[in-house]
Amino acid sequence: MVSSNASRSDRNLGVWIGSLALLLLGAGSTEAQTLDPWAKGSEWLSVRAGYAKSSAAGAADGNFGIGFGYQRFRNNKWSFGAQVAFDVLGRYGDATEVESPWTVEVLRHYHWKTPARPYIGFGGGAYYNKVSGTGDDHAGINPGVYLASGVNTLVSSHGLFGVDVRMSWVELSDPNNPVFGGEATLGDPQSNAIHWSAKATYSWAF
Repeated sequence: MVSSNASRSDRNLGVWIGSLALLLLGAGSTEAQTLDPWAKGSEWLSVRAGYAKSSAAGAADGNFGIGFGYQRFRNNKWSFGAQVAFDVLGRYGDATEVESPWTVEVLRHYHWKTPARPYIGFGGGAYYNKVSGTGDDHAGINPGVYLASGVNTLVSSHGLFGVDVRMSWVELSDPNNPVFGGEATLGDPQSNAIHWSAKATYSWAF
């Protein structure tokens, strides 16, 4: 049953991301294209919302996450920025695992002959992780690094819509938790885990 639910969740996530990508490829009005938010010195403020999940042994099915970010363009290809997010990685009944990454990043943007422009990049920082409702609750700050990729397109004179996907490698500080800990529940020793997020993004360029 868990396997079936997980497969259905993965299929739904794939359909969601695919639909957003198609929307991005067709979006962008003629008026919007007169602005170049990728120009040197441009700045973006962004908000993201969507899916978040831990792939650690013993982790629950993915849940919801939100995030906020700032970027400044060094030139029309490279941007530097900072991000903060709040992700509910999963729930088992009343037991919940949440995470809040505070990170800095570098992104490389690519110019396609379409309104949509993709990017890839990397970053890292501090990941605040908390489990509650388990009978052995824990909170701590752990180091982590990530790869990011996505795509953005103009949808108004200053607004951009996009999709952002991130894969983080995060150190685990509580691998023996009786609910979420892989060592305690599955006998699988682990010191780090991969955490995923896939979120729709709206950015304001100025």
